[in-house]
Amino acid sequence: MPATTDPLLLVLAAALLAACAAAAIAAWQILGRLRASEKHLARLEDLAALREQLERLAGATPELDLRRLEHVLIDLRDAQKRSEERMLALIESTRAGAAAGQTVAVAAGGALLAERVVTRMLSLGYERVQLVTPMAELEPLLTGEGHVTLEARREGVVCKGRVKVRAGAIQDVQMQSAYSAFP
Repeated sequence: MPATTDPLLLVLAAALLAACAAAAIAAWQILGRLRASEKHLARLEDLAALREQLERLAGATPELDLRRLEHVLIDLRDAQKRSEERMLALIESTRAGAAAGQTVAVAAGGALLAERVVTRMLSLGYERVQLVTPMAELEPLLTGEGHVTLEARREGVVCKGRVKVRAGAIQDVQMQSAYSAFP
C-alpha cells in the first residue's frame, strides 16, 4: 500500500501546488486592478473638489453678468470720448465767442444743452448721436423754444429726427429711421 499512495499523494500535492500558484497569480492581478481603481477614484475626488470650488465661486457672484458689464464699460468709454469732444468744442466756442464779443456763460450753456440732448438719446438706446444744429443756434434755446436736429443710430440703423426744447429743457423726442422715410 505504501507504493500506491505515494504517486497519489504526489499528484495531490502537485494539484494543490498548482491551485496555490493560480490563487497567488489571481490575487496579484486583483491587487494591480485595485491600485488602478484607487488612482481613478483619486482623480474623481479631485473633480469633486474642483466642482465644490466652482460652485462656491458661482455662489459668491451670482449677480455678475459679463455681457452687462461689457456694455457698461463700452458706455463709459463712449461717455469719456463725448466729454473730451465737448470740452474741446467748449474751448473752441469760448475762443470764438470771446473773439466775437459773446459771453462765456452762453457758450457753456449751449454746450450743456447739447450734452443733455446727447445723454437723452443715449438713454433711449441710440448711439453715435450727432447734432446737426450748429452750437450757435442752441444758445437761443436756453431761454426760448425750438428744435435740435440730430442724427443717430439704433441697432445699426441710421435714424434722423429732432428734439423739442423749451427754456433749455427737453420736451419731446421725435426720431424716425432713414429707411422708413423713403418708401
